[in-house]
Formats: sequence, structure tokens, C-alpha cells
Amino acid sequence: MGSISDVSFCNTMVLTALILGEYSIAVPVDFNQSTSKTPKVVIVGAGIAGVGAARKLLKQGFTDVQIIEASSQPGGRIKGSLFGKSLVDEGAQYIHGASMKNPIFRLAKEYDLLQQTSNMSGAEWSVYTNTQRQFGPEFIEKLENLTTFLWRQADLHARNNTQAKSFGQVYLEEIEEILTNWTDDSSQLRRQKLGALNMMLKAHCVYFSSQNLDDVSLQEFNEYEQIEGGDRNSPGLFLKLISNLVEVIPGKSLLLEKPVKQIQWNGSFESEDSSVYPVRVLCEDGDQILADHVIVTVSLGYLKREAEALFHPNLPEEKLHAIENMGFGTTNKIYLEYEVPFWEKSERWIGLAWEDETPFSGLKPNLAEWWRRINLVDVLHPVERYGHILLIWISGKEAEFVETLSEDELTSNITRILRQFTGKPVPQPKNVFVTKWFSNTYTRGSYSHISINSTGDMIDKLAEPLPQARGDGHLSKMLQVLFAGEATHRSYHSTTHGALLSGWREADRLINHYSISEEGHQQTRGVA
Repeated sequence: MGSISDVSFCNTMVLTALILGEYSIAVPVDFNQSTSKTPKVVIVGAGIAGVGAARKLLKQGFTDVQIIEASSQPGGRIKGSLFGKSLVDEGAQYIHGASMKNPIFRLAKEYDLLQQTSNMSGAEWSVYTNTQRQFGPEFIEKLENLTTFLWRQADLHARNNTQAKSFGQVYLEEIEEILTNWTDDSSQLRRQKLGALNMMLKAHCVYFSSQNLDDVSLQEFNEYEQIEGGDRNSPGLFLKLISNLVEVIPGKSLLLEKPVKQIQWNGSFESEDSSVYPVRVLCEDGDQILADHVIVTVSLGYLKREAEALFHPNLPEEKLHAIENMGFGTTNKIYLEYEVPFWEKSERWIGLAWEDETPFSGLKPNLAEWWRRINLVDVLHPVERYGHILLIWISGKEAEFVETLSEDELTSNITRILRQFTGKPVPQPKNVFVTKWFSNTYTRGSYSHISINSTGDMIDKLAEPLPQARGDGHLSKMLQVLFAGEATHRSYHSTTHGALLSGWREADRLINHYSISEEGHQQTRGVA
């Protein structure tokens, strides 16, 4: 039996789910009353947005739901590979906002996936410079406080400034102001401080998946909403989560290795049984799938390359404009496995600060010295699960470039840099693994941000379904093409919870659409 606290927890969970949309306030739709045939929904992409949309539609009585996925496994940018002693995450790794307000956290709790969750705040740092100077705890604490201050100042500027400014512009303005207080510093200490700040600037670029902070609009701070609870990581959490979500989807409803060539909409396509559909999905293998509705969940990076060829007729100009101007970059991970560790057991992060770099240097692409882009090295824990593994994060054009390097080029340069900074006899790793999100045909990068050329309104424009609602109240031609995925969620873009919520949003759009009859009669609805 559950205790009172268990019951309270369940009630809280259901209430929060209702608020955020996990459960529709709708009974399964009776399509015999509202339409002449069961609507057919095709979902392009089996990432968490597509899987989330499919699950919700199936729960609400949609019986003809088909997911088609280009790769050989579901998950999209939730992906893992065997490395060392365990699976490592290629893509999604952290729950950003570990609280019941986050649907990913709620589902992870429901599926009991949080047993080994670790909180990354307060992790022990070691920061080295290229002259083998190691900063002490006091310096690192001041660096963290200064970085937090700069972040808050950017947020303050965003709230008080309507001009189109970049995060990088404000960041540098604030540092110039701070420099006026460093008059007593030696030239060497000043170099070290500026090098450390530039290290943190590179870390921000990983956070935004951008080349530099000049690419990131200050509007990012006004649009993106943080969820309380901090970042949490649990080994294999996202892979287990996607596996649990897919379990309830009938096998026949998920087609893998089925790339889409073109989505034809606003047509009248006749099936073998003489039914007429407004949408036809042409697959690379020659198959044609007819549908009443298609939910497109592909990445913004893929849309940037393929949007004009993918849709016929073409997308509206304003939607194409949003796709072109919204920010989408590459962040890759480099995993290194060692026979024995050269780092301290207590270390969780190793920072690398170049004394000959400052935030004013500008993070322009430097492929000849790509290793300079490396700023933070993550020591994976627990050792019992992973073994002795380091994780390097890298963004920008350098992240794209490392995908082309041989294993020897990669490991020899990283080993040289680690020896140069730490002064330790760092051994060559015995294994290396590099993620390749840019060269992945179906992602072409990692995740989105609001660029200096875009706005939050463009995210809403990308999310708008096609065709637009007609003034005559006719419903049959509406909602032919719907859009989901992390880049379509204004408040939570770049996150898995944003992707999941966008899938639920589009499922709800169809559920609500069919809850209204052709005469506009609202059906009686109750908790499912």
C-alpha cells in the first residue's frame, strides 16, 4: 500500500501533467461521429518529439498513426554507443531542470530511471593554463562568480534593451568595465584572468551550440525559460527513456530506415480504396504514403539544407525566412578511454585556459589549430560504470572539422595539449570516439538558438501548421502539415523537454481539431 506521501506525490504528478499537457482533457475521439473515415497521421522522425506525438494520439483513439524514421533506430538526437565499459551518450545527456515542472524528469521518475542521478552543480574544478599554471580554489570561485555576474548582466541588458544586440557584444562591454578594476594586477595575472574568461566564453558557445557569442541574440535571454532544479545526469537515462516510450507503440506503426524524399501537400491523392487524401509522403525507396496529416519533426539543420526540396508546394516565404535565419550549430563530444587515470580522483572538470587568448580575440574558425577550441574536459563518473573516461566538448566550425580527422590526428594533438597544460606525463588514450552530428545527413548539427538574425516570433512561425485556417470555417483541409521538434518550442528550444512538449502540442492540435464536428459542435470531454 502507498503512504499518504505517495498519494500526495501521485496527485501532484497528475496535476502538473495536466498543466503541462501530458494528458489531454479528452476522451478518445469517436471518429464515426465526426468524420467519414479514421484520419491517417504520418509522423516524419522518431525522435522524442515524434514518439511523444504518436503516443499521445494513440492514447486518444487515433488508430492510424505511422512514424517513419530515416535511421536504423528511434531516438533522433537521443543516441548512444558502446564505449569503454558502458554506453555513452552521443546526444542528449542532461535533464535541464530536475523538477516536476519538467516532463522529462516526470517521465524518468515514472520509469524509475533516476537511481544514479548526479547533480553537476558544485563539481570540483581544476583549471590549468598553457604555461602549466594551476589555479587554486579561490581563483576558480572568483571566476565562477564573475561568469555568473556576466550572465546576469546579459540577462539584465536583454530585459532593458529593445535593440538587436548580441550576447557577445554585451559580454565584451561588461568585461571592458571590469578591466578598469584590475589596475593592481601584474601583466601575467591579467593575461591569466582574460584567458580564463575566454575559456568560459568557449563553454558558453558549447551551451548555445554556436561559433561565437556574436552569433547569439540577446533575445535568447528573454525567450528561453529556465526550469528550477538544476542539471541532472544519470547514466543511459535518455536511451532508457526513449526505449520505454517506444515500447507502447505497435511495431507496425514504426518504420525504420525509411528516409523521406518529398512531402506533397494541399493535393487530392487517391488511394487504392478510392479514399482521397490531401498529403502524400514520397519515400526514398519509392514507397508512397498517403495521409490526412503529417507531423514533421526533422531537425532545423536538416530543414536549412532540404526545406525547398522537401515540400511541394514550397513552404510560405516567411516560414523559409525563419528556417534560414534561426540559429543552429554543431556541438560534438570526444570520448577518450585510458588504461589508468592521470587526473585526481576528486576531479570532475578540467579547464584549459590559453594565456595568449582573451575574449577580445574573437572566436573565429581556426581549423589549423582546432585544439585551441577545447576548453573543458569532463571526467565521467562513476568509474565503476564507465572506467577511466574523459569527455571533451567542442563547438563551432572546429566541431565540424574534428569529424574529418583520423584517430591518430585526434589523439596525438589532444595528448600534446593535455601534457602542455598539466605538465603531467599524459598517456595516449587506448580508445577514442567522436560524435558526428554535422555530417549526419538527417541532423546537420546539434541544436538551435536564437541568432542575431532571428527572433522568438520566428520560432512561432516555424511551428505554424499548413495550410492556415480558412475564414469559412471549413475544417477538412486544415492541419495538413504540422511542425514539431526542439527548434519549434519558443520557451524550451534546444532541449529534450522542449522537443517532447512540441510533439504533445501538435498531437493536441489534432485531438482538438477532431473534437469539433464539421458543424462546429464541441463534443463532451472528460479526463481520459
